[in-house]
Amino acid sequence: MATTDVKNTVPHMDMDRGGAFDFSNCIRNQAMCKMGAKAPKLTSTGTTIVAVAYKGGLVMGADSRATAGNIIADKHCEKVHKLTESIYACGAGTAADLDQVTKMLSGNLRLLELNTGRKARVITALRQAKQHLFNYQGYIGAYLLIGGVDPTGPHLYMCSANGTTMAFPFTAQGSGSYAAITILERDFKTDMTKEEAEQLVQRALEAGMHGDNASGNSLNLVVIEPNETVFKGPIVPSFCKRPEPNDLTYKFQTGATKVLKHKTYKYDVIESMDISH
Repeated sequence: MATTDVKNTVPHMDMDRGGAFDFSNCIRNQAMCKMGAKAPKLTSTGTTIVAVAYKGGLVMGADSRATAGNIIADKHCEKVHKLTESIYACGAGTAADLDQVTKMLSGNLRLLELNTGRKARVITALRQAKQHLFNYQGYIGAYLLIGGVDPTGPHLYMCSANGTTMAFPFTAQGSGSYAAITILERDFKTDMTKEEAEQLVQRALEAGMHGDNASGNSLNLVVIEPNETVFKGPIVPSFCKRPEPNDLTYKFQTGATKVLKHKTYKYDVIESMDISH
């Protein structure tokens, strides 16, 4: 299709380049579709991951369901990844990519600590992750929540697969994040206690697991403080527990069932498969 034909078939759109958003590429995308290019396919991450910062620490958590399309591939997938003793990452996206990216980050941060003799900082883990993911322009399907406690205090960051990063006091990612973020926005408050933050993360995870078919089975939490890190899980919510089976015994007295009809079949054995003789 010629360029002039594309201009005639694509409707005119006045794009405002000012302000917070830029939609100038919309006309380009429409023209590419008219010329035969396929639009990128949107995929669901099939996960619920949540993190909340409180006064002096951080609570992170994730569900444990891994999916392959509409099939539950793993009921005990570990989505809370340890980077250092005081830095953890929760991952949504492609499970294999997340495992490899977090292993790479953990190794690099450990080497950094050995070379410098100091604990790695959260911003260091974030920078290594964003630079690595940016190089692959989203083809590594790793959506991370990186959080921890370092000498400057608790920190929580979101890192998307294309290298975009943002800092949050609380956040959620994955296909169940829409339900989880409603709980976080309603109940989050500054200077929360550890118990309040832990309960909030668990409630948000349960909301995401209950409202999303691709999230569920159980949840894992990690509580990060300056002096210790505690991992809790798996925790199985009540709505994820399988109900007790109702195995009934069927024992009836002889003659309790009425026989309505008898029929006798007579047959002769023509050939036998018995080879014992």
